[in-house]
Amino acid sequence: MTTTIGIIGVGEIASAIVDGLCADDAPTARGTEATAPDIVLSPRSRERAADLAERHPRVEVAADNQDVVDRSDLIIVSVLPDQVDDVLTALEIPADRTVVSAVAGVPFDRLRALLPHDPRIVRVIPLPAVRERRGVTAVFPAESATVELFDRLGGTVVAETEAMFSTLSATTATMSAHFAFLEVITDWLIDQGWARTDAETIVRGQFVGLGTTLAETDTPISELVAAHETPGGLNAQLRAAWMDEATRARLAGALTAVLERVRG
Repeated sequence: MTTTIGIIGVGEIASAIVDGLCADDAPTARGTEATAPDIVLSPRSRERAADLAERHPRVEVAADNQDVVDRSDLIIVSVLPDQVDDVLTALEIPADRTVVSAVAGVPFDRLRALLPHDPRIVRVIPLPAVRERRGVTAVFPAESATVELFDRLGGTVVAETEAMFSTLSATTATMSAHFAFLEVITDWLIDQGWARTDAETIVRGQFVGLGTTLAETDTPISELVAAHETPGGLNAQLRAAWMDEATRARLAGALTAVLERVRG
């Protein structure tokens, strides 16, 4: 990859992208080797940006956001949703640039209105696992440089429409609930007399292997459910008692509510 990557908004996700891109050469999702691109960071979040530049020799901190644009071919915008209007209207982004928006909930039409010179616009949903090159990133629309970039970080799924892209955005709202599920199990063990350190060690050890199963197999998830229980067994008992039809319906309803919020 020869494209220079600019990043405006150096938060946790942007840092994960930089760390993933600058990791030692490793096979990409499509099985080829690639070296780190040149990366130019905006100076806000100065301490975080300076740390990335110190750790990665191909990373520099720009003088300001316009300097990021001027020095980059592909610009990742990773600011908060309520900052995007102010950030983009202050910039001159020419038509030959690609603007990759990692800003949640900001649709194409709004981005287009903020970019009068009509650069290419792509929306993405990067996840923290891009730091380890294991994060699958949702992309809309298909754009070769963007797909290549995020293929290096774990792979991509390209949505056919912005509406379909929004459904993937909604599913990212389940991450904290996943950890809350583990928290309930941990707290239950503590109530049974385990020390917190031991309880968390037990729970982490139990579930880390399940994550590996997801990462290293393509077994349908519905089959993984069956593979991890026996008829009448303990796993089947708990799943039936907890993940009943009413609970499934509440989860689906919560996802629909998040989707409605994402779509505005």
